[in-house]
Amino acid sequence: MDVETSLSWRGPYWYAGRRPRRTNVGDDPEDLDVSLHDMFARGNTLPTGLPAAIVVDISELEEAERDPFFSWLLNEISKLPCEVPFYVLTGSEDVLPDDLPATAIIDRVVPDDVLIMLICIHQRAILRSEEAQLRRRVFGRIPGFGTAPHHSGTSSLMVVGLSGRFLEWQDASDDKVEVVGAFDGNMAVEFMSQRAFDAVVVDAPFDDAIDYMQQIRRDARFAGLPVLAVCEREEDFVLLFRNGASDVLAGENRKETLSRRLKAAIRFGKRRRLADRVLAESHVWLRQQVNHGGLGVEYYTNYLESCSNALAVRGLDLWEMRLQPENFGLTVSSDFNLEEINATLLSVADATSRDEDLVCLVRDFGPVAVLKNEAGTERLQKRINSILSHTVL
Repeated sequence: MDVETSLSWRGPYWYAGRRPRRTNVGDDPEDLDVSLHDMFARGNTLPTGLPAAIVVDISELEEAERDPFFSWLLNEISKLPCEVPFYVLTGSEDVLPDDLPATAIIDRVVPDDVLIMLICIHQRAILRSEEAQLRRRVFGRIPGFGTAPHHSGTSSLMVVGLSGRFLEWQDASDDKVEVVGAFDGNMAVEFMSQRAFDAVVVDAPFDDAIDYMQQIRRDARFAGLPVLAVCEREEDFVLLFRNGASDVLAGENRKETLSRRLKAAIRFGKRRRLADRVLAESHVWLRQQVNHGGLGVEYYTNYLESCSNALAVRGLDLWEMRLQPENFGLTVSSDFNLEEINATLLSVADATSRDEDLVCLVRDFGPVAVLKNEAGTERLQKRINSILSHTVL
């Protein structure tokens, strides 16, 4: 699984039953957290501060109050200025309301540190998805751009293992989702490299399941894919989470509950895949603009303004780095030399930044990098200085 240990934005936690444990010194204090069950019971209005995440353990709610509670909560969520990760913690026999727009529905045995890591992962995924939408809106569709095979095709679920329950997984999946089986991790990775899959179920004995998950996670293309692992023994729950499972399915699951958990995982996986596709497309297009003098200033300023406004809603800033040669003590002797230096700076920035960071040549401005956090600017500055100290330009 993607390893994220830092929150993209900080805030209180809205929770019912399970309160995420803080792991970073800079997190908001616990007394700002909001007990959703108490607020619902009293009929109080929720605070306006943007939460870092919303976590509801459904066992905290009596069955008769679940529908009215979630109706109230979803109405409160709709008032937030932007999206935040929303988790429902459940068990195999819990009854879940229909059509919960949860980021993930996870077994409640998820360890505290894994839950926090999932929140970090999903926060970043939300920002990446919004970045992809912003680029599509500002830059438009890129004509003639081909997509990688693992981004192409209809939504699909990969089932890995020889448990004999393939038909059950097929039955629990949405009719529009194609379910494909693979005997082992090698076959799964081969299939997944040929077409799009939005989630994986690993249904195999414990040792095999660990091996299959690690094979999938080692491939960077699938590191962020939701992987649900079937678990037969209670003592294996935590180990499966710690070895790459996004969720662990214990024992016999109620069909409706299983269906909702699969649906949430596939929905998140599809959203991530579509964001990956747009970001990859825009990355290639931006590099092509170098051959045409760079991205137009109007495009760039529109992007900066829209991106800055979107981040401000979460209390975040963007960080613009102008990568002109003189900022790094480089002397330009000719137009050819300038092109060579610009290409080097762009290449280093590309390799050091994240997919959701914008790296491009802007007409009249030169090379720029627009980063989503301050740590990224420090990392890029150090990397460029390190490369230039060992390069003759």
